[in-house]
Amino acid sequence: MMAKLEGKIALIAGGTGGVGEGIVRAFLQEGATVVVPSRTQEKLEELRGYLATTERFIPIVGDMSDSDRSENCLDRILNQVGHLDAVVASLNGRWNEDIPLLKTSLEDWKRMLDSNLTSHFVTARTFLPVLKRGSTYTLIGGGAADQAIPNYGLVCIPAAAEIMLTQILIEENKNSGVRINEVILHSLIATRDRPADGHPEWLSADEVGRYTAWLASDEASMVTGSIIRLYEHP
Repeated sequence: MMAKLEGKIALIAGGTGGVGEGIVRAFLQEGATVVVPSRTQEKLEELRGYLATTERFIPIVGDMSDSDRSENCLDRILNQVGHLDAVVASLNGRWNEDIPLLKTSLEDWKRMLDSNLTSHFVTARTFLPVLKRGSTYTLIGGGAADQAIPNYGLVCIPAAAEIMLTQILIEENKNSGVRINEVILHSLIATRDRPADGHPEWLSADEVGRYTAWLASDEASMVTGSIIRLYEHP
């Protein structure tokens, strides 16, 4: 039986992260050629070591932190693979503090907006216009978007804004033929750095990856313009 993504070329932005690793692995398992950009060669080599197969894994050292650098990265990617059939934006910055919003520094505010929201804007602005009819663009978001968690405003606010970003992208690209969806993770995610010891309810990065790969496949051609929430195991 043919793999779901046989012959397709996918870009996984944030592919060297914990959730990103699971997404990259799932896309490779389903037959896709997978491009992963990262600022450092070390991160890419570390990811390569975690993957069962790397013959269709294409690492790209590149900075996507602003439009100019991201456009340069796009040019290099297209020169190497020609086109993209799917883009997944699994982008987020960690926030482990427990601080009331009004006591948060402006520096931290800007940093979290950049890593958790502006990064999604720059990635969409760069890669969405080059996708052709029948391609997919998937954003990965966090469940903090749906709830106001005291002292974690710097997680909740960008996550909520990401939903609106997705909805605007959907409305403005309705006639493009590109399927745009967001997957919101209402579960802590078991990753290499955060194993689910004693937490069978957590979703794993590989489970998120398998769902995201299915969403990019022709089997999910009816799913478009959706905000999809994945919840932890009962």
